[in-house]
Amino acid sequence: MVDKNIYIVQGEICTVVGAIKRNSRWNTHTLLDEEQDPLLNNFSHLKEILNNMKELSDVEPNIFLRPFLEVVRSEDTTGPITGLALTSVNKFLSYGLIDANHEAAAEAIENMADAVTHARFVGTDPASDEVVLMKILQVLRTLLLTPVGAHLTNESVCEIMQSCFRICFEMRLSELLRKSAEHTLVDMVQLLFSRLPQFKEEAKSFVGANMKKLKMRAGGMSESSKWKKQKRSPHPPRHMVRSASGGLEQVPTTTLSNNLLSGGVPFIEQDSLSVSDSVASSMSIPTDSGLDTCSKATSREDLTDLDQSSSAATTPSTEPGRLYTQSEGRQVEHAQSASVESIPEVLEDGESVTEHSDSASLHDMDYVNPRGVRFTPQQTQRDGAALIPYSLPCLRELFRFLISLTNPHDRHNTDAMMHMGLQLLTVALEAAHIAPYQSLLGLVKDELCRHLFQLLSVDRMNLYAASIRACFLLFESMRGHLKFQLEMYLKKLMDIITSENMKMLYEMKEMALEALVQLSRIPSFVTELYINYDCDFYCSNLFEDLTKLLSKNAFPVSGQLYTTHLLSLEALLTVIDSTEAHCQAKVLNSSAQQDQSAEMVLAEGEGSTNDRTDTTTGMPIPLIHLVYFLENCIFILAEKKEPKKPQRFSSCLPDSQELLDIRNKKKLLNSGTEQFNQKPKKGIQFLQEKGLLSSPMDNNEVAQWLRENPRLDKKQIGEFISDRKYMELLDSFVNTFTFRGLRIDEALRLYLEAFRLPGEAPVIHRLLETFTDTWHVISLSIHNRLE
Repeated sequence: MVDKNIYIVQGEICTVVGAIKRNSRWNTHTLLDEEQDPLLNNFSHLKEILNNMKELSDVEPNIFLRPFLEVVRSEDTTGPITGLALTSVNKFLSYGLIDANHEAAAEAIENMADAVTHARFVGTDPASDEVVLMKILQVLRTLLLTPVGAHLTNESVCEIMQSCFRICFEMRLSELLRKSAEHTLVDMVQLLFSRLPQFKEEAKSFVGANMKKLKMRAGGMSESSKWKKQKRSPHPPRHMVRSASGGLEQVPTTTLSNNLLSGGVPFIEQDSLSVSDSVASSMSIPTDSGLDTCSKATSREDLTDLDQSSSAATTPSTEPGRLYTQSEGRQVEHAQSASVESIPEVLEDGESVTEHSDSASLHDMDYVNPRGVRFTPQQTQRDGAALIPYSLPCLRELFRFLISLTNPHDRHNTDAMMHMGLQLLTVALEAAHIAPYQSLLGLVKDELCRHLFQLLSVDRMNLYAASIRACFLLFESMRGHLKFQLEMYLKKLMDIITSENMKMLYEMKEMALEALVQLSRIPSFVTELYINYDCDFYCSNLFEDLTKLLSKNAFPVSGQLYTTHLLSLEALLTVIDSTEAHCQAKVLNSSAQQDQSAEMVLAEGEGSTNDRTDTTTGMPIPLIHLVYFLENCIFILAEKKEPKKPQRFSSCLPDSQELLDIRNKKKLLNSGTEQFNQKPKKGIQFLQEKGLLSSPMDNNEVAQWLRENPRLDKKQIGEFISDRKYMELLDSFVNTFTFRGLRIDEALRLYLEAFRLPGEAPVIHRLLETFTDTWHVISLSIHNRLE
């Protein structure tokens, strides 16, 4: 019995072949010779293979996929034909015709991803072309979300994502298509980050080598550098058609087929365009990972016009050779002025790729187009090389790119792009726990938090609300790694609540208070604030400042009650409830321990341990307690690491008296810091009088205090340690640095970050001489060990 899947493939062959023949017959009024046409010839060979097979599993996936993918890649097919081929490919994926366990599945999936992301077709009209783009989105989504998508490589996943981003950010496309691209991106990001626990952190050198292939970065460039990379003139258009005799002829007509990218321009053909006015040419979409492909101009005036007209589009300009008209009868404008490339490329003619590839160096350099998007050329898959499934490097590059979209100071990021970046980052944070991965955590600590805090100052409510939501997800799951960032975030929220600026919207204050309420409801969050900030010598009194703010805002002064007053009262009550819950839990735990101790004493007094057994297990009661104790100990050792005790605490959980002592010590340290910033000797003397620094002065103790106190004035530190009277203190200060394993420039940078260098030459010489002596001793000791 013949496998039903073979009939499915044969049916799709008939559909696509019939569309090709109908289209050719309509164009040339002659029947095509299947032996001469490569597309039809591929389908004929596939028919012969399938006719001799009983099971589709006996056929390699590449064999029955190749003819359909060639149609997708072909620049001679129209949009409807390409759409039929894409529908067939999507059906093969949805029906599971490609076995994920087949040895050739990885190569087939890679070829499919390459073909769909580099699809080319002749445009017909904007609506029909958008249908093809919609089908491309469907195929890419199905490809990534089905089980066979796990065979995709890092490069292919990045190309798939950038293809969706190009459609999503192209404002000339219809809103329905752009929203479909957004939903596709959401599903893809959710899948990728939900698979994060399956990936392992790779070696830094290996990650660096892979990331060079995956860059999707944005950056600016000067006009001069634009001109250097955009000086090649486009080729004149040549349209290839098949004559009645079956040969190919060149027709000097220009088919304006890129209408879907020109905002609904009517589809027309112009036969009377001169070569000088025609700039249409076909180019394949490069395989690099830029958000956009390059655009070229033939003069500096064109570059200027391009920069002026680029404000109408949200994504950068397209490859050369895009010609369109505003309407029939209007002057035809050059592509450099407003055309924007979507992925895949819509071709205007059948010109071969080799005709425009005479400048290979164009793709051998980093390119930055006039809109400022930079991309790095990416090498194609080497023949015979093993296809490695995508892993953490791909997710890191995607995460980095999403963070770059949220940068409010990047002039290339529009509000829509920033909002989309925030939306996808929210999905990523909801789908995965990022903290265990240092390569991702580093991006969160630096760039992501900086961009989110900057977005809290914008006056667009959608960006403001999305930023607050993303911040909550960060600090709910990763606040143990973001101590400084959480402090800055809470300060920012308090500044918004207390702001008297008339431009500050009332709704923003409400959302800031709601964010505080939501954070306060996190178990143990209030306790963590007090322990980690108010009881830290060098942090702000966040708990104290926050409760004072809420108490002040909870009750109206003018007599009129607003929503902010109710939210402040709710946040204050949440803090009180949290404190009361912890106190109640402590009382219950202590009473339970007392009851358990009483039961154990009573059991020992009643008789032998063998006389009392449990009715369900038959084991002696004390033995059951011992088993439970051992099980709990094993669970704690296996699941939880012993918490690191801060130096300021005598234990991991200090008592109330110890916390009060720390608070008093913190007040004295703050006072001593203020005096040191005015006059260093006076500040040191004050701390010695209060017993916080030993007297006579311990150089190691003072040097450590200078290093760990971030509130000290770096100018005063530099003047104090460079004093001739404190040469031993300078030696101790230099010894607090860890220079081992650092180059001399890295060590010097670390050293000079700790203080401000004085202006006198002898003082600078003294500071640098002490540094070089210490670094030389360390380097010499390492060299001797290696020998």
